[in-house]
Amino acid sequence: MRAQAGFASYLWLVVMAGLILSLSIGLLMAGERDRENRADVGHRAYLRDATARLAQWYDYRSGATGAQAAPIDMALALAEAGITPRFGLQAASSNRLSDGLVSWHVMALWLPDPHRVQGTAFDPATGAFTQGTWLSDGQPAEVAHAVFNGHASQLVKFSESQRRLRTIASRLENMFTRLRELDPVAAEGRNWFRAVDCASPNPGELPCYDGYRAIDATAVPVAAGVSADTNVSAWGAAVEISNLADSSTVSPYYMSIRTNLPWGGVLRVAAQEP
Repeated sequence: MRAQAGFASYLWLVVMAGLILSLSIGLLMAGERDRENRADVGHRAYLRDATARLAQWYDYRSGATGAQAAPIDMALALAEAGITPRFGLQAASSNRLSDGLVSWHVMALWLPDPHRVQGTAFDPATGAFTQGTWLSDGQPAEVAHAVFNGHASQLVKFSESQRRLRTIASRLENMFTRLRELDPVAAEGRNWFRAVDCASPNPGELPCYDGYRAIDATAVPVAAGVSADTNVSAWGAAVEISNLADSSTVSPYYMSIRTNLPWGGVLRVAAQEP
C-alpha cells in the first residue's frame, strides 16, 4: 500500500509538473506574442511618421529633386526631413520616373527582418517594392514598410503652376480689351500686347520684350494687375513673358507666358487677343 501511495504521489507530481511547464510555456508564448504585437504597432507608427515627414520634405524639395535623373540621396533626405533611423531602417529611391506630363521619384522605407524573411528588395528602375518570402516555408512575407510615390505631388504642382500662368494670361487679355475700349480711334487691328514704337512706348502700352524676361522685372504686373503670388511657379521657378518670342505680331495677336519645369522643358500658355 505504501508503494502504491508513493507511486501515485509520484504520478501526481509528474502531472503537476507537466501542467506547470505547459502553463509556463503558454505564458511565455503569450508574452512573446504580446511583445511582438507591441513592437509591430511601434514599428508601423514609426514608419507612418517617417513617411509623413518624407512627404513634406519632398513637397518642399521637389523643385531640386525633380531636376535629377538619378535616385535621391536618401541619407540626406532622411536627415533634412528630421527622420532618425531606428529599428534598422532601410531607405531607397527610384530613378526619376515620367509619364510624359510630369516626372517624379518613388521612395521606400522598410524595416528588414533578415532572420525570417529573404528577398526583400526595391527596384530603382520602376519604384516597385518586393517584401520577399518567409525563410521557413517560402510563402509571401509581410515586412513593415511604406512607399511614397511623388507622382500625385508633382501633378498638383503642375496644375497649380498652370493655373498661375493662365491667371496671368486672363489678366493680360482683360488689359487688351480695356486698352482697346479706351482708344476706339486706334488703327484697326492694333496689338495691345506690344508697343507700336518699341523705342518710345506710349503711356499704358507694354514695352517690347523680344526675349523672355522674368515677369516681376517687366511692366506686366502693374499694367495688367497681376499679383506677386503668380511671379513664380509652384516649384519656385520664375514666370517669364515675351511679346515677340513664341508670340504673334499679326492678328490674331497673342503673347507668351512660360516657366521652366524642374525636369527640363517648359510649361507655356498664351494670352490671346479677345
